[in-house]
Amino acid sequence: MSKKKESFKDKVYRNLFWILLIIGMLILYASSWTVFNEYIQDILEKIGLSVLSSGVFASVLKSLQFTGIFKKEIEKIVLGTKFIENRNDLPKLWKKVSKSVYDKKFPEISDELDEIILNSYLPIKHKYYYQDFRYTLKIDELTKDNIIKFTQTYSFEVVLEKGENEAKLESVFTIDKIPGLENLVNERLYYKIDGENVLDKTKPEITEDEFEKKMKFSIVVPNKKKFLVETKERREYCINEDNYKLLRVNSITKEMDVSITYPKNMMVSFFNIGLVNKFERKHIDHERTISRIHKKGLILPYQGFGITFGIK
Repeated sequence: MSKKKESFKDKVYRNLFWILLIIGMLILYASSWTVFNEYIQDILEKIGLSVLSSGVFASVLKSLQFTGIFKKEIEKIVLGTKFIENRNDLPKLWKKVSKSVYDKKFPEISDELDEIILNSYLPIKHKYYYQDFRYTLKIDELTKDNIIKFTQTYSFEVVLEKGENEAKLESVFTIDKIPGLENLVNERLYYKIDGENVLDKTKPEITEDEFEKKMKFSIVVPNKKKFLVETKERREYCINEDNYKLLRVNSITKEMDVSITYPKNMMVSFFNIGLVNKFERKHIDHERTISRIHKKGLILPYQGFGITFGIK
């Protein structure tokens, strides 16, 4: 019974234009009948014209709406990427959308959540991201004085956003000031862009205080949409003062591979920092080697991993 009613309703809506057109013409025709006085004829004429004008127009709109034409077109405009891309208030739009998700649950902290997620984790201020990030730490020696000697290598691809053809890369090299250990090795061996060593072009900006010395390297890479960065450093320091290393990315990173080797007189452990999807173990049968890989999801700014050092 319900299907028949729905079917009848469908037919009425789809043919509403013709139904009202016929009704309007019949009313206009009836207004000419002499059986009615002039007052009734005038009323019928106005009703007929009203049906043929505003009534027919409304029926056309209703029919189009009912058949889904308007609905589909509006959805294409409002939900389409072109409509969104042409808006100049995307951060405000994002905030409105996000508020509808969690404002009812956490109204007291919703504004703070908006600011942190928008400015720190969404690519609003980022002009590029990293992919296929590989980090290799080779610890050659731990001396009797607990001086750790190692080399570390980074390599990753930089992928620029649409419309960008220039990337400014920055990295910080920090050296702790420890009395009696001023002569330890702390140097960058190379800094390559697509295989070309550009270390001489990256003049460091040096700042220091009584505790540490920082060297900030900067370089602008023009006319490339994607390029490979490779860096190698040789370091020495005392693990009595600093028995851990942290690597936290400053740009969104897709996929990371970590390999760590160490000597017999050391203990090394690996831990995740702020990740939604943790690093997975890789090559677990090798002695004195830690291998981890991150392939599920993304690593966001300020996330990464850490390593602690111990003495056997």
